Amino acid sequence: MLNEIKINDTKYGPDNDALTLLGLLRRHLDQTLPDSIYLQQDELFALKAWLLTHAEKMKRGKAIWLEESEDGKLYRLVAAVGKTEEGATILWHEPLPWPFAFMNQSYRMDE
Repeated sequence: MLNEIKINDTKYGPDNDALTLLGLLRRHLDQTLPDSIYLQQDELFALKAWLLTHAEKMKRGKAIWLEESEDGKLYRLVAAVGKTEEGATILWHEPLPWPFAFMNQSYRMDE
């Protein structure tokens, strides 16, 4: 497995935080983004392994995720890493089936 991935002269590795690594995954998965990237298969496998390592260290029922919104009110989750209530590690992104017991949508809470 790779120890680092280099993107635009920046090196990423297992010591990067989970949110940064999720961002890289998102940029790879959505080629319509202005800052999209293309990861080789070995780079993608390494990135997912690093995310799973982060997930294994998390408490049960906890997750970190990325959301996107087109209308500013309804948000759709696009990638998540964490643990289920039962303690199973999760690394989710589309088109994988949704692993949690709630919809992958949330609503903006106005104060």
